[in-house]
Amino acid sequence: MLVHTDARRRWLWTAAAAVAAYALLTFAVEITWPPLVEQDAVVSAAAHRLALEYPAWRVVMSAVTRTGDTVVLLSVLAFTLGFLLRRRMLAHLAFVCAAVAASAALRLVVHALVARDRPEGMLALAAGWSYPSGHTSHFATAALLLFVLVWPLLGARWQRVALVATVGGWAVLVGASRVALVVHWPSDVLGGWLVALAAVPLAFMTHAVRINHSRP
Repeated sequence: MLVHTDARRRWLWTAAAAVAAYALLTFAVEITWPPLVEQDAVVSAAAHRLALEYPAWRVVMSAVTRTGDTVVLLSVLAFTLGFLLRRRMLAHLAFVCAAVAASAALRLVVHALVARDRPEGMLALAAGWSYPSGHTSHFATAALLLFVLVWPLLGARWQRVALVATVGGWAVLVGASRVALVVHWPSDVLGGWLVALAAVPLAFMTHAVRINHSRP
């Protein structure tokens, strides 16, 4: 895959902006910055009331959040890696592995260092620390990977619009479901999105450089 300089520059700026935003948000969470804490509490309280008042909403959000479960995403990852391996698309295989590894590293290190408690009154089972949201970062990473891999295969404008709407919209829904079920603070979800927005472009840049260097 040939990656033009302008495209690489856009990916670089996306990664840099996401890393900077993630660092600032993490700092705000770590020092329990009052405006952030207050806004998180307000949104979580509203989400709790909404879920209790409308049980059907809770059922829908529970169904959405299950699409981001580890078992589901690992199955999709295994299928993708197997497909790329069978097609001998080794550069793409390396890109996917690098993105997944970068996403996991960016999340797990901060996850352990910040050790943020989850909201009270959770409406679904959840274990571990709260920040950043694992469901959100995992699904957003998968969505971005799908976007990068599928986009070049689509020629019609409507196909690309449909891809962005479907993949992007579902990634937003999964993150929102974590807040709706009161298992994460809103800033946890924002952190998860930023992890994906940093990890995938960083991996893509490495992928692009390696591909270009391998060209005769």
